[in-house]
Amino acid sequence: MRTTGRNLLRDLPIEYAKRVEAKAALESTSRHNDMLALSESIILNHAAALSSLRWQLNRSSNHGQDDSRWQQEVESFIDQVIEVSGCHVRSSPERLRAVRWMIASATAQLALATVPIPLESAVVEDAA
Repeated sequence: MRTTGRNLLRDLPIEYAKRVEAKAALESTSRHNDMLALSESIILNHAAALSSLRWQLNRSSNHGQDDSRWQQEVESFIDQVIEVSGCHVRSSPERLRAVRWMIASATAQLALATVPIPLESAVVEDAA
């Protein structure tokens, strides 16, 4: 059977398979995004505690020269909080990278807010 130069008996299953594949990819992307949104929400809820811990570990490890203890805490948080919540970030390298980045970003912003400003810099700002 031909219609406008196409063989429908051959092309229809191919087109159907392409649409099924596209729909599955969209659902997968949607699930991926849902898991990232849930992870981000969890991280934001724990950001203050994580920032405090990061600041303490940073202070006790030669002011950030050795962040191995912080990295262990990040992995522990992912296992004990993020994974338990059902986000399954360990099953996707992209999600895992994104969650690590979210944690680093959230804790870096709050950690900077808790770092005391050196007196010299405050004096210079007042003089300006």
